[in-house]
Amino acid sequence: MITTRKNRALRRYVYEPTSKDIRQACEEIQATWSPRERAKREREPRAAWWIPPIIWLPDLIEAIKGK
Repeated sequence: MITTRKNRALRRYVYEPTSKDIRQACEEIQATWSPRERAKREREPRAAWWIPPIIWLPDLIEAIKGK
């Protein structure tokens, strides 16, 4: 059941879900996921595995000077 609360700033009733409401909605959505979808969403983002290359300042200076 969706409950509404009176918002004083807006002077009307609005839907403001509680953390329990949000958790329940997430569980309902996740219950529809296939095992493949669940595995895909449980992995860490690929960006977490990437490490930028280390560039040494002397090498950079040499490259700029053209040596």
